Amino acid sequence: MRILYIAAHPDDENTRLIAHWSQFDGYDVAYLSLTQGEGGQNILGPELGEALGVIRREELYAARRLDGATQYFGGAADFGYSKTVDETLEKWNENEVLARIEAVVKEFRPDVIVTRFPPDARAGHGHHTASAVLAIRAFERLQSMGRRGGYAPKALYWNTSSWWAQDLEGAVSRDSLAVLQIGGFIPELGQSSLEIGTLARGMHKSQGFAGMTDRGARTEYLQLLKGEPVDWTPPVFAACSAPMPFPGIYAEWTTESPYLIDSMRTTVTVINESKEPVRAQFDARFSDGHDSRLTMLDTLVGAMSSFSFKTWLHADGKMGGMVLYLSTQDGIWKETIPLSPEYVTSDRVKGELRRPVQVTPKYSISYDVPCLVVRDGSPTVLKYALHRYGTLTAEKVQLELLGGGISTQSDVVVDFPAGQSVVHLSAELSQKRGRGQDISRGSISAYLKGDEVPLMTAIPIRYDHIPQQEVWVDGTLPIVTAPIALPEGLHVGYIEGAGDDAPDALKQLGVDVKRLNTATLTADDLKGLTSVVLGVRAFNVNQGLASAQPLIEEWVMKGGHLIIQYNTATRDQVTDHMGPLPFKLGRDRVTVEETKPKFLHSTHPMMTYPNPLSQADFDGWVQERGLYFASEWDAAFTPLIEWADPGEKSTQGAWITAPAGQGQVTYCGLSLFREWRAGVPGAYRILANLVAFQTPAHAHE
Repeated sequence: MRILYIAAHPDDENTRLIAHWSQFDGYDVAYLSLTQGEGGQNILGPELGEALGVIRREELYAARRLDGATQYFGGAADFGYSKTVDETLEKWNENEVLARIEAVVKEFRPDVIVTRFPPDARAGHGHHTASAVLAIRAFERLQSMGRRGGYAPKALYWNTSSWWAQDLEGAVSRDSLAVLQIGGFIPELGQSSLEIGTLARGMHKSQGFAGMTDRGARTEYLQLLKGEPVDWTPPVFAACSAPMPFPGIYAEWTTESPYLIDSMRTTVTVINESKEPVRAQFDARFSDGHDSRLTMLDTLVGAMSSFSFKTWLHADGKMGGMVLYLSTQDGIWKETIPLSPEYVTSDRVKGELRRPVQVTPKYSISYDVPCLVVRDGSPTVLKYALHRYGTLTAEKVQLELLGGGISTQSDVVVDFPAGQSVVHLSAELSQKRGRGQDISRGSISAYLKGDEVPLMTAIPIRYDHIPQQEVWVDGTLPIVTAPIALPEGLHVGYIEGAGDDAPDALKQLGVDVKRLNTATLTADDLKGLTSVVLGVRAFNVNQGLASAQPLIEEWVMKGGHLIIQYNTATRDQVTDHMGPLPFKLGRDRVTVEETKPKFLHSTHPMMTYPNPLSQADFDGWVQERGLYFASEWDAAFTPLIEWADPGEKSTQGAWITAPAGQGQVTYCGLSLFREWRAGVPGAYRILANLVAFQTPAHAHE
């Protein structure tokens, strides 16, 4: 049986069921994720957007290496949380995604298609619903082709559960519902299928999906949506007495660098650790159709021996890979091994490290902040670095910084000594003043002298569970030139969450930031601080907050201001006690970026000091307005804004604040962490008002 599992995002797939089908039942299984998950959040580090999409894509490949399934992608954009399937289908370009689903089905040719979500609002996310809706449409179109003599899958099922249908407990199989018992030990692998599935799900580390290993048995339910019922009786395999082909054969294609600029030498190696000779044939594949001089290079590799040869890899050759064909001398067995170029090194602790070879530009630009704030027209120092890749000979490069709304530098001479890959630089920038000049935001780009294409930024991905690599993104640096007032004498503490730019944003405002370690926090650490800002999802990931909370609350009661950014209402909260006054989180959010907030208390100090906030401060926001708003709160709290997505009931829990003793506690579910990085001026002005709020104790001082 061939089964194609379809859902919207990385981590949506049921890895336990996929592992059982693939490793226990021996079915041929594939997972089609319609997006790469670039619009989600990241519990591992600061990567968002394109870089996060690469991480989540690699996590899917890591999961498939464990559960044995094949991985496909649908090419749809993950634009963040969507409340309606109509919005999703509009932004995805429905016909393009539908065509991609059909192409994957025709390539993989499954007997059965399985969706993770129902095709209606129960799916809880417009992307989820759309994945099922499009799967149904693709199935129906393919069925029509099948009636005309073409290929068509037999059935379309929904992998339902008690999450959606409470009456499934104790259900029995029938034509419309298949009840499957999964689990069981696999002697050849030394693991159970549920154990493998748990480990595969644990590869989705950026979403925090690792957990306790599952063993034993589980019940899975498949609701027939389209087509004819399928016999899900587990197959019975006869004992295999034939030897596995080519045990003890190891092959690799290694390079001298992970970065392919123009060309470099590579080495192809086959090691035969078996007692029988094997015949090796090499076929280099080029994606542009060019022939390769390696095509069908044929050699005999003797028992307990090896064979290797050198070859060149060219950036303009568009090499797609190399295929190694192995056979015995008499040609009885034949096996195909795909090879891709890899850069291999070792670490004294981690051991052997492998990473894919990437075709890269020779230079990249990086900045010490994700967004630069130029305040009050005074000069601001920008720290940046020019990186180079490939052969590191001594050379000089001319660089230009060009941007709108600010003064820039040109003809910067960068001197690279031999062997040095990065040079750190700085530039003094100031805001341009003049008629017609945009004084709210701008950007800056770096160019090599004479080039028309700006340099890109390479984001390094360095996590142990996925291959190391660089993600190349737009090298434009957003610049905020809007007026942002801030009083002197602020001392702000920051407690780490799941990774956001709050410390950088505060630094850009000229605020002194002290990073606090909750595992070792003392009352002395909090002395002198006017505010403490918690990183996003701090109560979900920072285990030390549970023990540090009494100290923080005591500090608030004596005059401190605790600012809690958004947290998720999930079971992983380290404590339900988030601050000195009770409030509860819900799942309300506003996703339409153009939604206008209604100011409930426009004269509240947090709305007026030191920056009078207006609707203009909510212009230009990206992806969403806010998420995981408070659903219930103590009567002492004052909600500052009210809003709702079109057609929904208004909510007031996005930004609430209350006095607590001599201090203040604020919960802010606005998506400031995305807006700071995008250079939204209003997000910086809101942050300034948050940390500048004068508690009674500080006002008295």
